[in-house]
Amino acid sequence: MANTLDAIIEDVSKSLGKVPHPISIILQTQGVISNGFVSMAPRRSEFYTIPGQEFDAQDWLNSLAVHELRHVVQFDKVAPYLKAPLFEELKLALFGINLPPWFFEGDAVGIETSLTQAGRGRQPSFELALRANELSGKSYSYTKNYLGSFKNLTSGYYPLGYFMTTKIRRDNGTEVLDKILERIKNFPIRPYNFSNSLKKFSGVNTRQLYENTITEMDSLWTLQNKKVEPENYEPLNQIDPENPSSYLLPYFTQNNEIICLKNSLAEPAKIISINQQKEEKTILKIGFQTEPNLSYANNKLTWDEYRSDSRFDQRNFSVICTYDLITKKYKQLSFKSRLFSPSLSPDGKKIIAVNVTTENIFSLIEFDAETGAQIKTFPNPQNYALQTPSYNAAGNEVIVTGVNTEGKTLLYYHNNGLEILLKPEAQIIARPVFYKNQILYKAHYNGLENIYSLNPITKEISSITNVPFGANYPSVDNDFVLFSNYSANGYNLCKLNLNNATDKNDYTHTNTFVNYFSPLISQENKPNIFNKIPEKVYPTKNYSTLNHLFYFHSARVTMQESDFSNSFDFGFDLVSNNKLNTVNTTVGYNFNNALNKSEYNASIGFLKYYPKIAIGYTNKAKLAFAQTGTGTNMTLVPFYWRENRTALNINVPTFKNWLNKSFYTTFELETSYTNRYQQTLNPVNFNTEIKFPMTYGFTTGINSRRGIRDLAPKWGQNLKVIYENLPFDRNLKGENINISSVFYFPGLMSNHSFRASLNWQKNSGIYNFSNDIPRANGWANMDGIMDLENTFLLSYLFPISYPDWELGPIAYIKRLKGGVFSDFENINNGNGLRGYGISLSADMNLLRYYLPNFEIGGKLIIPHKSITKNPILEFTFNYNF
Repeated sequence: MANTLDAIIEDVSKSLGKVPHPISIILQTQGVISNGFVSMAPRRSEFYTIPGQEFDAQDWLNSLAVHELRHVVQFDKVAPYLKAPLFEELKLALFGINLPPWFFEGDAVGIETSLTQAGRGRQPSFELALRANELSGKSYSYTKNYLGSFKNLTSGYYPLGYFMTTKIRRDNGTEVLDKILERIKNFPIRPYNFSNSLKKFSGVNTRQLYENTITEMDSLWTLQNKKVEPENYEPLNQIDPENPSSYLLPYFTQNNEIICLKNSLAEPAKIISINQQKEEKTILKIGFQTEPNLSYANNKLTWDEYRSDSRFDQRNFSVICTYDLITKKYKQLSFKSRLFSPSLSPDGKKIIAVNVTTENIFSLIEFDAETGAQIKTFPNPQNYALQTPSYNAAGNEVIVTGVNTEGKTLLYYHNNGLEILLKPEAQIIARPVFYKNQILYKAHYNGLENIYSLNPITKEISSITNVPFGANYPSVDNDFVLFSNYSANGYNLCKLNLNNATDKNDYTHTNTFVNYFSPLISQENKPNIFNKIPEKVYPTKNYSTLNHLFYFHSARVTMQESDFSNSFDFGFDLVSNNKLNTVNTTVGYNFNNALNKSEYNASIGFLKYYPKIAIGYTNKAKLAFAQTGTGTNMTLVPFYWRENRTALNINVPTFKNWLNKSFYTTFELETSYTNRYQQTLNPVNFNTEIKFPMTYGFTTGINSRRGIRDLAPKWGQNLKVIYENLPFDRNLKGENINISSVFYFPGLMSNHSFRASLNWQKNSGIYNFSNDIPRANGWANMDGIMDLENTFLLSYLFPISYPDWELGPIAYIKRLKGGVFSDFENINNGNGLRGYGISLSADMNLLRYYLPNFEIGGKLIIPHKSITKNPILEFTFNYNF
């Protein structure tokens, strides 16, 4: 990889006219999700080394290298002079503000496609949603395709950006992107900087570019569709236009029902059965999968599921699960494993699965389906990346997809050993299954994903399906093939009698795919960037943790509301995050406007080990009031002091997930030492030291997995307990305990949620008057409560509509939500009703930024004990990334 990165950097940089500064490359080997990213603050790129089970027809790390290095070039092109130790966060901000994600991801996809023999721009599945929508008469707006929808299936910004950035280069030549980014670099705070610069050098703004691109693609896809002359296939499932759904990996059962995976906008993934009347029945709700996988045989099911590590985000696993349809028994066969795409033998007694080590060594492992005991390992001497294996009808032969630097092929394991059935090529060959003396699999020989048949002896390839958009996940039962057939509403289930299937050899070799990237190849003049990679041997050495504890990368301005006035205090922090994210450090200064004093702070967090340990220090100016004088001459006078406070926090988190549930706990311990000095008065009971007050915290919860449209988990139980006291300070007394809880229940309709929160607190001594539990809506505008002991908060939330409204460039409203609530405080003293009301809010994107997502709305609160019951109106403004 070191040789590859050095060899390709100049070609990856060429069309943007900027060779980037050196950057740290971190290979994340402990996870099972295929990904990669580039980020500043700290400056690094991380490659998640494991490839997916239907990935491209080339080496995964090579593909990552091209794509992610292009992002490095983009960063340094837009802000070349902003570096550590002060300006990396500023560089990241300027990049995010000026470049829409569709541009920087689309450009990187274009580069990975034009500089290699593979790339997503060559894959029909990459453009599947956008093409299907256009040819189905669902031509959505730029904003909707870019920012997404809760209502319809949209392309997302990766395919959209690929076609739009390619269109810019097709129409305006090699140097146009360089000119656009150069202009942005020279004046990075121009309003609508990207669209403005795009228009200057191409003559069109962003919206016009989108319309021109879609018009051209619609024309090219319509012409392709005429060449293909696709057939119609009758869906075997019900179609609900209000809830786009995909039915994946179908299998016929012994009673002629169909079992498959179902994904939809309304619900998370689940295994269902469909009878001949198209009625659906849920078998089991499953957990997150890195890619859809399911196998059925002889009333048994198996699939893989993602498992989080209990502590570290970058370490996770893929485990094998089974379910017996007769006994209704679920079982997890493997633990802390890296096993993918399990497939059952026809008798349901064995499972074959792909195993990938942390060094990316691939093998096929056979297991006992009941006990999980390993039976055998199949040889893979050339270390092909293996994908989606399956058994033959006798359960003694295996077919599997193999990938290397030359492309994809089919590997056939039989009694005589291993046979390579096809010459590796740039085809997305996937999901092979046996049918008599044939092998059926997915490929895109005609320019669209279809099901094809291979004769292992003659090597003759025949097309089985001829769909309009894309077919995948074939399974065979007797002489029928079941498959998933894509439409604008998702994948539908279809079947075909193989005895009646017409051999369409003309489709097999006539590739109608729209090679929209073709002009980029001539512009780059480098059809395969991996042709000549040197074999230099680099010296290696162990990573020194001590030498890399600190990496100061950014100085940032801070602003916080003053504790003593309505103004804001300003300051700055110098921030360090080492590149492995094991130590985080800040050193800061703040000016207290109200008191006209300087303040200082520092913190360090250690994240490498199981407990998270944080140490913080602050030096602050303080203000309070004290009584002076005697008798009737008592007056309140202000007095000032400074204090040093040093705090230690130890946090021990745990996380576990299985099926559609997740469980977490956190134990937390915090203490501090406070020293007060330079006080202007010495009032009675003023303590110059506060010695090691203790805070003990415990949180736990179990929640069900949420669907895309869900406003909350359907089921959830969450509890938080905090206890505070002063065991080491004889001068101070008191204790504080508070318990908070949140429970979720299903609503009356899909995606509705009922929420109940019961909370209790008790305090004494110096903790008197502490209110640390959730309060009733609008409590600050109601009559006060002297001693708050408990609260009981009830709410019901529901989606109203998914309008996909565009308010010009200002806002894009995806969802309207409503709610009703009723709040109680001190329910032991009478009924405790404090208020009730309604809420209305909207989920939206502002100024066409992909992130953050905003929620803007309001609540109308009716106080219960108010004589006039004058309503209280509160506005809400929330955001998340």
